Amino acid sequence: MASILTLISSQSKSSIIIVLVLVPISLFVFLYSQRFKSNVPVYNPKRFWEFTTMRAKQDFDANATTWLRKWFSQYPNTPIRLIADSGYCTVLPPAMGNELRKTKEIDMYAFIKSSYHVHLPGFDGLREECSESHLIPKVILIHLSKNIAKMTEPMAAESGAAVSDIFGEETEWHVAPLYQQCLDFVSRTASHTFLGEKLYRNKEWQAVTKEHAITVAVAARELRYWPAPLRPLIHRFGHKGRQLRSQVQRTRALIEPVLEERRAEQAMCAAQGIDPPEYNDTLQWFEDVAAGKPYDPVGAQLAMAFASIYATTDLLVGVIADLCRHPEIIEPLRDEIRAVIGKQGWTQAAIVNLKLLDSCLKETQRMKPVESATMRSEATRDITLSDGTRLPKGEVVAVSATRMMDPNVYEDPEKWDGYRYLRWRNQPEMEAIAQLASTSADSYGFGWFPRACPGRFFAAHGLKIALAYILIRYDINPVEGEGLKFFCHSFVNRVHPATRIMLRRRDEDLSTEL
Repeated sequence: MASILTLISSQSKSSIIIVLVLVPISLFVFLYSQRFKSNVPVYNPKRFWEFTTMRAKQDFDANATTWLRKWFSQYPNTPIRLIADSGYCTVLPPAMGNELRKTKEIDMYAFIKSSYHVHLPGFDGLREECSESHLIPKVILIHLSKNIAKMTEPMAAESGAAVSDIFGEETEWHVAPLYQQCLDFVSRTASHTFLGEKLYRNKEWQAVTKEHAITVAVAARELRYWPAPLRPLIHRFGHKGRQLRSQVQRTRALIEPVLEERRAEQAMCAAQGIDPPEYNDTLQWFEDVAAGKPYDPVGAQLAMAFASIYATTDLLVGVIADLCRHPEIIEPLRDEIRAVIGKQGWTQAAIVNLKLLDSCLKETQRMKPVESATMRSEATRDITLSDGTRLPKGEVVAVSATRMMDPNVYEDPEKWDGYRYLRWRNQPEMEAIAQLASTSADSYGFGWFPRACPGRFFAAHGLKIALAYILIRYDINPVEGEGLKFFCHSFVNRVHPATRIMLRRRDEDLSTEL
């Protein structure tokens, strides 16, 4: 009898243990099955025998732009979901861009934080960009954009000198490394506005900011292939991580002494009751907007450089390459530059009135935006969009850029037409959206307000000044046998860094006394 009771007791204990194990597991399985899920099928799913998404991410990196073009040509109003380097990403059709830009729970900064590893040392610029104070857009909107008129003449003077130094005075045809020359030009002229007299021509500053911008992009991309728990370790001991930390240290060694000197100077002037010197650059503007609150001035400058240098270079190289392939438009552009700048000088109004040049820039941007999926952001909660698309919390969301090649919007969209947007401007209802810095449902190369690049007005201004000098001073032609090549990965679509042209100095210069 005792042995039977013992057996029953033993079985009861076993049953209790089984229940204690199975109930939580069953509950977990049930809750997992009930969680909010995407209802968009994955285009490049993980195969059933694969333990990781590494292969899917690699396929995405190599083919994303082609996939989007193919998908939205067949299904123009249907979202596509991809295993991207940053995780699952839903790309919305262009018709849903308006909804994306207005949905506050789809947040750009959340995407930057998770995809650019802002918690890791070396990503200091992007960390400052994501800070709650949001000083960077404030400085751009409060100071940079509003001071364009005041900055135009100094920008033109520096651009003229930079064009001569970088593109040279050779009067015979020669092969020029266009991409590298434009990169050097943009880096130097941006630094002129950002850093002031003491630093903007500093070779170390120009070198480190160019290096850092590309290292940030590559390092972030490589880390996204690794599981999140391993990323700090990979970053700590990896080559790119060491490079980033070194670049930040080098930048701090350049910027912090200048800031300390300015702060000491201002304190001394305040003690003596006199006005301090006025500095019209972003170093001072960040100090003014921060108003004594803590921020990272070095991270702020790195973020400005990261945002401005490579995208601006890409558009400058792209439009010059397009002009080489359409030489019939070069002389009309020169006529416009001579007439407008010669009559009005280097003023903001004159730059705005370079309308054909503006049209050419916007046309190049339309045909090759820097990304095939724009306004990338992250869902901060579970969201169901108006068409029923479900976006789980943490899902990356973007909108396809294929609208800018839509034949229903653009006549003969595969053809580069430098006059396209000039014709639009001649229609009163189209004039506002036809300008390079304008964003709309049909043109979002700079994003789409309020998710548009805040520095687009400054970038457009600087690009037109640069092109005015280049077109007046130089003849340009393609290198025989070399077509325009692109460097594509993920959603990024840039002009290839090896891009070259034929170049020679013309016997003409810009004059404001014509």
